[in-house]
Parts: sequence; C-alpha cells; structure tokens
Amino acid sequence: MVKYIYKEYKTALNKLQYPDSWFWARYTINPYSGCAHACIYCDAISQRYYLEDFENEIIIKENISKKLENTINHSRTLLTDVVGPGGVCDAYQPIEKKIENTRGILKILHKYNFPVNIATKNRLIIRDIDILDDIAKKTWVTIGFSIITLDHDIAGIIEPFSTPPKERISAIREIKQKAPNIQVGTYFIPNIPFISDSDENIENIIKETKTAGGDFILFSPSLTMRDKQKKFFINKLKNSNLKTKVPPLLRLYENKDNTLFNYIKEKNIIFLKSSEKYNLPIRIKRWIPSDYRKWNYKISELLLNKEYMENLKYGRNNKSMMWAGLYLNNLKESIIDIYKKGELGKLKNFTKSIIDFVTPYLEKSKDLTKKKGIDRFI
Repeated sequence: MVKYIYKEYKTALNKLQYPDSWFWARYTINPYSGCAHACIYCDAISQRYYLEDFENEIIIKENISKKLENTINHSRTLLTDVVGPGGVCDAYQPIEKKIENTRGILKILHKYNFPVNIATKNRLIIRDIDILDDIAKKTWVTIGFSIITLDHDIAGIIEPFSTPPKERISAIREIKQKAPNIQVGTYFIPNIPFISDSDENIENIIKETKTAGGDFILFSPSLTMRDKQKKFFINKLKNSNLKTKVPPLLRLYENKDNTLFNYIKEKNIIFLKSSEKYNLPIRIKRWIPSDYRKWNYKISELLLNKEYMENLKYGRNNKSMMWAGLYLNNLKESIIDIYKKGELGKLKNFTKSIIDFVTPYLEKSKDLTKKKGIDRFI
C-alpha cells in the first residue's frame, strides 16, 4: 500500500544553473515527492535525491501553487522561462487525479505566461488539455511521453503502475488532434540494455510515434546505474521474468574497457537511422524569449544541437561547443550587441571555429540593425 504524507515546503520553484539542453527547462517544480508509478529503473531512486522509500511513500506538497505564485510575485530577478513540472516524480502519477497539484501549478504558469515542458507516463495529462492548449497558444508547451517499450508484459515488470505504452501512443495522437499547437512526442529515455534495445523495438517506437503525429523523439542509449538505484533495479530484475538479462547487463556496466562506449555508439547509430527513415526529428524546438535573450537562446540552441548531432554520429564530445552553448543562456546582454562590438572572442569557450560557425546566423539577424536607447530616435 502506498502511504501518502501531506507536507508544506518553503519553496516551490527550482532554478537550474543552465537550461537543460534536451528539454530546454530553466526551472523545475515537483508537485509531489516520490512516485507511485514505481518504475524499477528510475534515476530518482539514487542517493543524490535523498528519497527514502520512493515508490511507497509519496509526499503531497501542500499549497504548492500558492507558493509558486508568491515566488513569481515577490522575485525581482525571476525571468520568464520554461518550467518542467516533475523531475523526481511524475507530475501525473495516480494521486494527481484526486489532489490536482499539477493542474493548480499549470493555472499559475498560464496566468503568468510561463512556457511548459512535461514528461509523463500517464494519459491523465489529457484531462488538462484545456489549460495546456491555452498556454501553447500564448507561449509554448511541449509534452513528452516516456516510452521505452511497446511490449505490455515487459512494461508490466519495469514500470508496473504507469499507463500501458500503447495507450501513451494513443495519447500523443489525441493531443495532436485536440491541441495542434502543443509540441508532443516520445522520450525514449532511458534505453535499457538487453531489455528495450533491440533494433525492432527502437524502430517500432519511432514508427508508432510518427504514425500518431508525434513531433519528435528523444533517445538516451543507456541508463544510469548508481548506488541505491542500481541495487534496487538489479534486485527487481532478479525476481522477475527478466532475470536472465542481469548477467549481461552487469558485464556491460562493470567492464573497464570501451565496451559501454561502443555499445552506446552502436545504439545511437541504430536510433539515428530509424529516425531518419521515418523523418522524425530527434530534438525539441526550443522556446525563444522576445527580450534581450532572444539571440542568445537561438545561438545556444544551434550550438547545443550541433554538438549533440556530432556526438550521436561520430561519438565525439565537443566540450568547448557544449559549454559555449550553455554559457550563452546566462549572458546579461544580447549576443547581437557583443557581436557589434567585435567581442565574441571574449565569450567563454568561443573559439575561432565556433565564432566562424555562428557569425553567418548573426549576420542574418534583423536585430543586428536595430538601434538601442536614444540612438533609436536619431
């Protein structure tokens, strides 16, 4: 039996050091602590999140929407940006049907024009399509259904209390039909070696996402295997019909050579070929603000997408490009103004090759000719 505990927290909104380069979220907010979906591979089980009994003890955060509104109203530095409800919980786990913490949060985000990105395994999100559609029309909404297998029996073992995967696919179709302004697709995250990694399974999920009208699919070729999470996951597998997968899985992660690296590279290539076959984008279109951050975010998206694609195709990790893209999100002035001053080289990690790459995009910007301050009247 799941135990529910009501608890009030002092804060509601968490600001990330850099916006996430996959989901583009600057802020996260957890309507609950813990998750009754009880996915046995969940990274939130690891010690870094300090959750003692993740699947059996769920904390319901009291007055969280009121806390969120207070934060927005009283902060002098809070800029509008993408909020990700959930993170160490599923914002639409079963208790949400009764408590409606997530719906309350969405009402506040809608009121203050914040864009939203939600990851879920539950079709309950369709209940809130009215609010989400309105947010999408005003600003930006992305919904990603976490789907790593279409096999009902496997899903019953690894994510026992989530909406069945085929119903999540049908939810993608329903959302696109009811609210076409919403960007919706699949988060194939994480891939679990020897369980969800067959070529057939990868292609089928991509195919079904595309057929349902999905806008994207994100793919993570392996899963984290940390401390408490690893122990919990392996023990659950050993006591299931998937116990034969444990030895090869452990060998893959315990190898000291490049075995895991080569595995990841191989799965990335299979994923890339299948996504190209069905013409399904493998990145999310980013929300772009209209203030001084506009071109900072656009160029950041270009750099981070390029770095991701090079890593996916060739196994090359271009850290300079990655950090250049991340740092741009925290600039206090527009990259357009920095470019006008001829000072791109002063930006962190902006090497000559990166400057050469971004310059043509900056040159095409209509904002390049805009005047600032009193100059605009001259």
